[in-house]
Amino acid sequence: MVDQSARAGRQPGGAAPGFAHAGLTGSFLLDRDGRVLEADGAPVSACCLADLVPEFDAAEFARWRIALDGFPAAVLRLDFPRVDAPAVSLRVEREIDGRYLATLGGVGDGDGDGYRERLENRLVFEHMIAALSTELIHAPSERLDGLIEQALGRIGSFFGVDRAYLFRFSGDRASMDNTHEWVEEGISREAHKLQQVPMDHFGWLMRELLAGRFVHIPVVADLPPEAATEAAEFEREGIRSLVLVPFGEAQAPEGFIGFDSVRRERHWSADILLGLRLVGQMFYNALRAQVMSNSLITLASLDPLTGLGNRRLLGEQLAYALERSQREQTRLAVVLVDLDDFKLVNDSYGHSLGDEILKTVASRLAASVPAADSIARLGGDEFVLVVHVDALDSLVQQVERLFEAMREPVELRGMRFVLRMSAGIALYPADATDAEALLRQADTAMYAAKAGGRDRHAFFAPPMALASRTTLTLRHELQRALERDEIRPYYQPRVALSSSRVLGFEALARWHHPERGVLLPGEFLEIAAQGGMLGRIDQRILAHALADLAGWRRSHPDCMVSVNLDASDLQDEALVAGLLQQLDTAGDLADAVEIEITETSLMRNIEQAARTLARLREAAPGLRIAIDDFGSGYSSLAYVGRLPVATLKIDRSFVAELGGGNPRNARAIIHSIVDLSRSLGLHVIAEGVETIGQADELRRLDCLEAQGFLFAPGLPHAQASALLQAGFVTAAGVHAVRS
Repeated sequence: MVDQSARAGRQPGGAAPGFAHAGLTGSFLLDRDGRVLEADGAPVSACCLADLVPEFDAAEFARWRIALDGFPAAVLRLDFPRVDAPAVSLRVEREIDGRYLATLGGVGDGDGDGYRERLENRLVFEHMIAALSTELIHAPSERLDGLIEQALGRIGSFFGVDRAYLFRFSGDRASMDNTHEWVEEGISREAHKLQQVPMDHFGWLMRELLAGRFVHIPVVADLPPEAATEAAEFEREGIRSLVLVPFGEAQAPEGFIGFDSVRRERHWSADILLGLRLVGQMFYNALRAQVMSNSLITLASLDPLTGLGNRRLLGEQLAYALERSQREQTRLAVVLVDLDDFKLVNDSYGHSLGDEILKTVASRLAASVPAADSIARLGGDEFVLVVHVDALDSLVQQVERLFEAMREPVELRGMRFVLRMSAGIALYPADATDAEALLRQADTAMYAAKAGGRDRHAFFAPPMALASRTTLTLRHELQRALERDEIRPYYQPRVALSSSRVLGFEALARWHHPERGVLLPGEFLEIAAQGGMLGRIDQRILAHALADLAGWRRSHPDCMVSVNLDASDLQDEALVAGLLQQLDTAGDLADAVEIEITETSLMRNIEQAARTLARLREAAPGLRIAIDDFGSGYSSLAYVGRLPVATLKIDRSFVAELGGGNPRNARAIIHSIVDLSRSLGLHVIAEGVETIGQADELRRLDCLEAQGFLFAPGLPHAQASALLQAGFVTAAGVHAVRS
């Protein structure tokens, strides 16, 4: 502690035995052994209580200490008569930090009344601090600043000072701000002049405060030369006496409270200084509670990854935006954004890189639509923007700018990613008038955008709602269908074009719906993909196909079955593990299985697909891999040689063109694919063959195998077995028994 009363020659005592006989009075801070630590706030060394009152030796103090420890709120008093001097009165009480405060005074007329007055004042002070502490700790964050200034006023008035204030240090301890202030009437306010004050400007003062020591200056004019800067500032503010008390952790204070006396000089006793330490901690606890409360509010309202609002904050901001739109009779747009194929990024490169991409998306959203009333992350890769609309054209322009910004490549870890997204837009009041309905309609429009080809936006339209409800119903029913084994394969024959012999089948998923009958893949596979069920369906179809294939190969050992697999399944380790288990269990039967993967899905992550397909081939060396819809992807020829592929299936669009408006180009493409396959030692199949003319043209182009409605549609197991038993199909689909 720095106490300038000692420097000014007012230190109340030394270490001479019996100096209490000279009539010395004052307050003394004692340790547990009765040694005097401070006298009226000034440090004292080599002195004990017996030096003050010889009758009060160490043994006597030990008995008093036991009594005080048993009753911490007690105050013990003992009067010592003197022959040649006034009687001495000693009062000892226990402080909250385990030390003891001894008050030494004379016994005479009015002394009892003075003691009672001091005791009553202390009790009033303690009750006031307890009440203020409770009020501050439980104060709402928005009221705390006002309550702190009120508390400073009550404490300042209680002690009769002219100015009370609170300073807080910056986090780097480089500057400080006078954040709260109370002044007596007629005293100038100084807080507005004391913002971002460099702490090293007041080096003498800061050394004491940052060490956790309070500073007591009874007379500013008596400050030492090294405190010249401080003295000049105090004189500018008209301060004659002051006391500063740090608050916070002992060796890392976060600020200080101060009390200035402008009209007169004053001295603060040791017991009051200790009380002010409690006042400082009271304010510290209140400010700390505010920080924690604000942190909790932030955690509850913001997305920790992107810093955008979360669903909760979106709800509050959307409600406010709706109120404003209702009041001002304006339109409001809710734009729901979902990244396309983002799951592949997480599955292929890990969630940490995926998180970096999400943060990039968040910053681009904020930069592209700065006037948005709210930008929030709903979760996963879904974001929402709330925008007031002046005209639909301007809204469309904003959304288009957003798409343009999103298409800029993202470079992370030496790789470039091009982001694609789909967006759904719902308008207030045209589409809905409440927050929940607007979000629901925007979500419906977003799925419509995805169904329309992705990488686009769509405005909500009422028919979408019906389609959305149908989709939700089917999604729920699809879950139950998997549990009830309602999704089973139909088999389309693969035929040798030269002889019409049945070589095997492609297993095609069919949903045996209990009410709607047999549903084709186009009616439920997209819904399954959205609901994360596509991999389970692929596994289920493979399981059925393996069981049926086992029966067929007993009489037709050359029969093969191809099964479709989406490339996204190759990113899911759980699904890959399931496939490996199925192939391992199948044993030699896996040699008669061909896995078909569409070229477009394969191109999303060719490297990961190549690694996973290689693992499948290691588990079942005879397993064949086919690229379905070959020719529809722009990178086909560049990558086909890097995959463990055995078969290319010519996309049906080229087969259709053989009898369409541009047969010359179709023939050239098919001829190139056949030549490529022959040079790489690959098998070729044409799919989607529907006419005899197409079959004849394919035969002339040296394509040896085909499938399509010309030969047969997908057939249930019994009919496929009959067809296999017959051995051949005619172009009209009539079975011919091999002679």
